Amino acid sequence: MTGGPPVQAARGGAAGVTVRSDLVYSSPQGVELQLDLYLPATSSAPLCLWLHGGGWARGSRTARAAERLLPVAASGVAVAAVQYRLSGAATFPAPLDDVRAAVRWLRRNAADLDLDAERVGVWGASAGGHLAALLALCPDDRDPDLGDSSVQAAVCWFPVTDLTVRDTDVPAGPPPPFMTGPRADPSPEALLLGAESLQHVVAAARAASPVTHVHRGAPPFLLVHGDRDGMVPAEHSRALHRALRAAGVDSSLWLLAGANHEDPAFETPASLAAVAAFLRSALVPGGAG
Repeated sequence: MTGGPPVQAARGGAAGVTVRSDLVYSSPQGVELQLDLYLPATSSAPLCLWLHGGGWARGSRTARAAERLLPVAASGVAVAAVQYRLSGAATFPAPLDDVRAAVRWLRRNAADLDLDAERVGVWGASAGGHLAALLALCPDDRDPDLGDSSVQAAVCWFPVTDLTVRDTDVPAGPPPPFMTGPRADPSPEALLLGAESLQHVVAAARAASPVTHVHRGAPPFLLVHGDRDGMVPAEHSRALHRALRAAGVDSSLWLLAGANHEDPAFETPASLAAVAAFLRSALVPGGAG
């Protein structure tokens, strides 16, 4: 384990949160992958991973940390912000393998890090929401000797849940402010799969879609989506919610009225409190917290 000494963070009303940065958790093909820990003052706080967005091609684990991660940590939930390989470096399932490795590393090092990693949640936005859903729905039993990569709760913000429909999706609102110009070609979804077009890799797109992997016994989900999302229509969250409920899985769907993709509405105190409350309820024994 590497990384500098803990530093105290007092931004965004998060006084008392300790941040441990640049901890190396895996080195696939010799490339070091790092995570940052946002630790509340409360001992034995529930733990969740944070997976950033960026179309699987860009983004950073530190982006929007002051607005998102510090407030949730200050409310009593430890957050591990995880770097994963982007599509320009490695195609699917590499990012899913990376976040699984992060869960295993956190469990192996929980005692040294003063973490309770018996029950772990995952929280992600956009591309990170897609990976969060897959992490929750696809237990990795390929090599049990590697350790337990399961998670026990998932919060997915505006995720893609069915890659096979992305070419025909109809946005529910205007493009979000950060989008300029026409939709990329190849699409981010095609690049994730190492293809020029999703039409060329339909089976792979289906295999990389969370809706394909819903099963009875999956952990509880909180799905949050803007009903004016101009990039990923809310139908993606609706479809996953319907499938989860049909399988008897505890799933809650929250549609934010008027909200676009990566909308500031997701960073309001009410939105972040809902994330923290859901994770505490799902991860703390007896639903306390």
